[in-house]
Amino acid sequence: MPSRLFFAVCLALLLAAPGRGWSQQSGPVAGPVRLTPIRPLVPAPDEKPEPARPGPAPQSVIGVPGGPGAGDGGAVTTGVTPGGPGVNVEVDTLTTINPDAAGALTEDQGGFPASMWRGTSRRLVDSLLVKLPVNTASMAMRGLMRRLLLSAAVVPQGAAEPGALVALRVRLLADMGDFVGVNQLLNAIPGRDLNPDLVFVEANSRFLANDNARACVLAAGQIRTQENAFWHKAFIFCQALAGETDKAALGVELLREMGEDDQAFYDLVDSLSGGGVVSIESLADPSPLHLAMARVAKAQLPPDVISSNRPSILNTIATSPNAPVELRMEAAERAEAAGALPVEALRQLYTSVSFSDEDLANPLSKAEAESGPLSRALLYRTALIQTVPTAQAEAVSRALSLAREGGRYASTVRVFTGVLKNIPPSPELLWFAPEAVRAFLFLADHESADVWFGLLSSSAMFDRQAGLDLKALMPLARLSDS
Repeated sequence: MPSRLFFAVCLALLLAAPGRGWSQQSGPVAGPVRLTPIRPLVPAPDEKPEPARPGPAPQSVIGVPGGPGAGDGGAVTTGVTPGGPGVNVEVDTLTTINPDAAGALTEDQGGFPASMWRGTSRRLVDSLLVKLPVNTASMAMRGLMRRLLLSAAVVPQGAAEPGALVALRVRLLADMGDFVGVNQLLNAIPGRDLNPDLVFVEANSRFLANDNARACVLAAGQIRTQENAFWHKAFIFCQALAGETDKAALGVELLREMGEDDQAFYDLVDSLSGGGVVSIESLADPSPLHLAMARVAKAQLPPDVISSNRPSILNTIATSPNAPVELRMEAAERAEAAGALPVEALRQLYTSVSFSDEDLANPLSKAEAESGPLSRALLYRTALIQTVPTAQAEAVSRALSLAREGGRYASTVRVFTGVLKNIPPSPELLWFAPEAVRAFLFLADHESADVWFGLLSSSAMFDRQAGLDLKALMPLARLSDS
């Protein structure tokens, strides 16, 4: 329809335009030179004008209820109105776009089908989404949640405020520590700046990612319309960052008069305004704003900061230079286990720890005494610098044993993957074969597991312990489809 209308308009403009021509003389003339007399175009006496043929019967187009483009989840009707003999004028009603249908993944891109909510009520969707285990250690479950939250889909049936569902999806991605997914989904939402919930989630994500500049732009835009403590605090922090200490101090006084009780915030503002380095005694449930302010103020984070179980918070603590190294490693291991931190970041953190020559000379005994993140960091450093396969295997074996006892086996196996692959299977390392098989089966590296499994199989005929180890591994091998 738009192309036909455009063609008709262009044709009308061409026919209505005044004619211009050039005669054989130099200069324009008023119009085209007529070469023949005017001949009226009338039907011949014995001919009758052919009647206009009726076009197809007008039809109505019904939109998909609750689909993308339906602002309130209802049907959208397009009517066809006769505009004269042989002319039909189509009349449509502009509708608002429901942002809840937005997504960063289509089915072709690995997302779920657009009809995934068909037959499910909005009330049920809302009640179940908030129960998603955002801190799960299962990579498969995390991948499913990510696909679910990023998929574009027809909005489920039920009365709800437009934009509430997509705001919940963005918040869950942020809680998972999936900042890439947060940005992807935000960029796909139409009119996201008009949704206060989306702006709130985006600002917190910016603070967690140490992107204070963009977070302050959002705070400046919201402080004019949103009357809540968060935006006042964020704006005061941004004023302190900009060196507007007097304005920040005035904002603090207003917050105190409003009855806002947040001593950590007040101490950090005072530090940023020239009050010196502040000592935070407790921050058991830190907000993204607290962590951003503490990082800028170079205030050391207290031990109870890792009591939070949110992967996004743990991710930020792990990468905060103002946190003690043991605290960072504890947060990093938990964030990596939840999929919120790349394993390479944990490896780099392990290698950044400084150890004494005495610790490096006796890593096994030192790790036995520590039995925590520091012990795994020491054993990883030892495995990297060792050139003797037996010594490497001893360090890896001890690290995996300690991790299994502490509930960090999956994360530790991923960290030691490179070292594991560099240890060559040999009869001298028969004792290490069961540990290697378990690790490679966990990593789904069946080719590497088969080599060590073959070493056990060939030794089981004359080595009783090898036979027992082989029998103990068989159920795990079957379950792993190896």
